[in-house]
Amino acid sequence: MVDKEEHSFEGAKESTEYMISEDAKYVEYDDAEQRTVRMGTAWHHHCLSPECFMNDTGKEIILLETPQGNIYCRSTKELREELEGRAYLQAQGDFGPADHEALEMVKQFVQDGTPWHFHATPPKCILTKSNRFQLILENDAKREKKEWSFDAKPVALVRAIDDYFLGRVK
Repeated sequence: MVDKEEHSFEGAKESTEYMISEDAKYVEYDDAEQRTVRMGTAWHHHCLSPECFMNDTGKEIILLETPQGNIYCRSTKELREELEGRAYLQAQGDFGPADHEALEMVKQFVQDGTPWHFHATPPKCILTKSNRFQLILENDAKREKKEWSFDAKPVALVRAIDDYFLGRVK
């Protein structure tokens, strides 16, 4: 089952229950890299632009949710690529079909040159607090977002969207 919600960004940062600057500890890049290396698969990450409705820091950051606590650091190309590569290889779940409304929206964003980004969150992720898998697609130009909920992890869909986001598909 898939549910969909549509939201405008207007006032989103003020209404976000989760505040990265208050609910996660800032660490330096080297510390974040070392923590993820030591933890193996016991973490997940979010790359957040300054424009992201979930980011109250005003900076481009990487948020790591870990069993030991949540940390964030400045984003670097090297750390982003390392974390994305690990997440891609460690993805587990029903690979199922990638055809979905969200993928069609991404293709249109890419074709139109619309700035966008997305979040794929597991159940109980601090960014969504949902008990289901969530996919959030943000149109940075219009400051709008759409959300979908899934009973199972939409691995194929997330990989397909990630391929567009990382420029592997044009």
